[in-house]
Amino acid sequence: MTSTKHFLAALLLLTIGLYTTSCNTAPLPVTNNMVFADKLSAYRLFEGDMYTLQPAAGVEVLDIASALFTDYAEKQRLVKVPAGQTIVLAGNGLPVFPEGTILAKTFYYSKAGAGRREIIETRLLIFKDGQWNAATYRWDTTQTEANLLTDGAVVPVTFQNAAGNKQTIAYQVPAGKDCAGCHRSGDALTPIGPTAQHLNISVTRKGGSLNQLTYLMQQQIVQQSAISSITTLPDYHDTSLPIAARARAYLQMNCAHCHQPGGAAGNASLNLLYTAQDGETGIGYNKQHILVRMSVMGAYHMPKTGTTVLDEEGVRLIKQYITSLP
Repeated sequence: MTSTKHFLAALLLLTIGLYTTSCNTAPLPVTNNMVFADKLSAYRLFEGDMYTLQPAAGVEVLDIASALFTDYAEKQRLVKVPAGQTIVLAGNGLPVFPEGTILAKTFYYSKAGAGRREIIETRLLIFKDGQWNAATYRWDTTQTEANLLTDGAVVPVTFQNAAGNKQTIAYQVPAGKDCAGCHRSGDALTPIGPTAQHLNISVTRKGGSLNQLTYLMQQQIVQQSAISSITTLPDYHDTSLPIAARARAYLQMNCAHCHQPGGAAGNASLNLLYTAQDGETGIGYNKQHILVRMSVMGAYHMPKTGTTVLDEEGVRLIKQYITSLP
């Protein structure tokens, strides 16, 4: 056991060195070009009591194929497009969003009892004058409003984990300026989740099941276009799929926002986009590095933001994938 700990410690020091030498230039901060409202209610995303998270007219729920892990929080994703405007698909990647688009993601934990939840935060991305702008709103204790955060916050949360046991964490709400840590692409912010490849899945809407992009076209949120050439990112929770596909989907959603060309760690030796060919990813070369960084908490844990506890299921998945590699 002692020798194993020494080995992991030495390996961690090595990977820290690899990381710091690849990220030794701090990028310039990304700033907003607009002023956000003090209250989340100003954006009229919800109908009736905000606590119900019932989307208002003209606001649609977005489901994605594989979701980011954030300390086991559940999430609701919304899109609001100005009246008369539509989103234009651009292949598998991020669509072209019209001026004034609002993307909202609300983080919450379900509690015992039907319909009960503890809402922690809502993050907004607003497209204005050709630029995405980011802000974070923390929900108050009455769960009737959320207030703009200028700095981050730590919120103690108790929830029931997958094993059925109570778990208490110190949930970290980021400030708006922290959003660049994941959403940075070059010198600008960009959305991560709502790519066509993520949205091209079956969903349940109004009591029926249909393709989500087709539904959004019916609601005149997305411009009418063919979707037959758009692929779908695997759901890494789906155990019926091959390990490699699930693991690459996990790395895409949880790591590739930084580890891709143009990302915050784009000058490192990893490209974790799902579309990257096996010989281009650097996974084989960095496989021990990846495992160690995912398996320990603290300053050198990966992903660097959004987590305060280990994603135990995710670590097992990546370990199973990496040990299967030559």
